[in-house]
Amino acid sequence: MVETIEGIVLKTSDYQEKSKILQVFTKEHGLIGIYLKGANQYKSKAFAIAQPISHAFFNVNYHSGLSNCYNGELIQAFQSLKLDFTKNVYIYHLFELIMKNIEQHEAIPYLYDLLLDIIAKSEKAEEIKLIKIYCLYFELKLLHFIGIDPVLSNCVECGSREGIANFDIGKGGFICQKHLDKTQQRFSIISLEALYHLYHQDIGNIALNIDDKIIKELRALVSQFYLYHLGVRTNASKYLE
Repeated sequence: MVETIEGIVLKTSDYQEKSKILQVFTKEHGLIGIYLKGANQYKSKAFAIAQPISHAFFNVNYHSGLSNCYNGELIQAFQSLKLDFTKNVYIYHLFELIMKNIEQHEAIPYLYDLLLDIIAKSEKAEEIKLIKIYCLYFELKLLHFIGIDPVLSNCVECGSREGIANFDIGKGGFICQKHLDKTQQRFSIISLEALYHLYHQDIGNIALNIDDKIIKELRALVSQFYLYHLGVRTNASKYLE
């Protein structure tokens, strides 16, 4: 049975001479693989919807394996974003995290809508700083759906909400002064406060005037957390700074 699904193309690979296999993050079925015949031909109607970052409708015969796509309709091309390397490297970083950490066929409508919102905001953003903040925000939300949220409301050792002094990567959360290991990497209190607010706020209310130095600390913290707890470092991560 053919159904119409909405999705964002994360990755493409050539299949035979004229076709492509797409990794698509869909609203209805989560991350799925799609076979799109003729998508490798520039004059084909399928060419536009088979590009990474494209947002489109796909008419597919959905399967738990590879789904066949008969045709589709482009919703948003995000063309200016695709042509801006400095911007799209952050988007590709998020795409890699999704493909490496989300199970196939697991629908997560909130995460899908958030990703689409961040792509749209990134295309319009005039400052790269905003995209860095949106990227960090998404990464923190992704950790929640993976099920390994960092502990950001109290000390991970004793549960105290007072005297928070650092974030311990290995222990996965805030550490109070009493349990502080001075041999561990130190993050500034201002950065810890920014991390807390970034994690708990809605994307429409997050502070976008965060200092560049704090953003750099948060990037180091979040990247180390993913590497330590998930063993994940994206190919795009080396370009994030």
